[in-house]
Amino acid sequence: MDDALQIENLSLSLNGNTILDDISLTLKRGAFAALCGRNGAGKSQLLRCIKGLRKPEGGRILIDGEESDAKTRMKKIAIVFQNAEMQIVSQSVEKDVAFGPENMGLEKEEVERRVEAALSAMGLKDKAKQRPQTLSGGELRKCAIAGILAMEPDVILLDEPFANLDYPSTLTVIRALITLHEKGYSLLVVSHEAEKFLAHTDTLFIMDKGRVVEAGESSVLFSKLSSYDIYIPANASFEELSWLRR
Repeated sequence: MDDALQIENLSLSLNGNTILDDISLTLKRGAFAALCGRNGAGKSQLLRCIKGLRKPEGGRILIDGEESDAKTRMKKIAIVFQNAEMQIVSQSVEKDVAFGPENMGLEKEEVERRVEAALSAMGLKDKAKQRPQTLSGGELRKCAIAGILAMEPDVILLDEPFANLDYPSTLTVIRALITLHEKGYSLLVVSHEAEKFLAHTDTLFIMDKGRVVEAGESSVLFSKLSSYDIYIPANASFEELSWLRR
């Protein structure tokens, strides 16, 4: 796989505190990667720097091997925040999914094509006319994901996608992530709930105190997560780290 995203020597300080300390990592094209670590490790701030929402003090962010600025990353990298409802802006699911492509100035026919494809990918075609407020927690996350799919990004970032979801909604989101991976999207998922989905990932990054301290194959590194206060069921094999297998 080619490199979809490269981060080189990224640094960030806020209010005199070091948040990101010489971060480097590479996300392969088509990878399904998990980014885990203790609370306060800098995971969410790293996503914001990658997306272009926060300016790092040093380092480079490359997309497809080329150095990128914040404006380019806003177009090519999409993010789903922990509070997905904050990304919902319209009065129906299909109108919300169309919001991004319409703001890109695309022709009506192209917007309709993208909306239909995104809704189909997320299994929401039968919900197209519904108000987003009537969706379940998992469906709301899928609606937010569909909205970014319609903008056809290169990389999708997700920040704590299982937060505050009940069991059925969590399963819905896990299946949605698997669908995105199967369609070839490059995914970077921040979560402290590795036991719910890690078995479906191929890459694991572990952050601690603003640094990436481990990077490699998920199946090899998962046993190290407990050392960084990430819950892993005792004696669980890698294949058991999925709520789909309960």
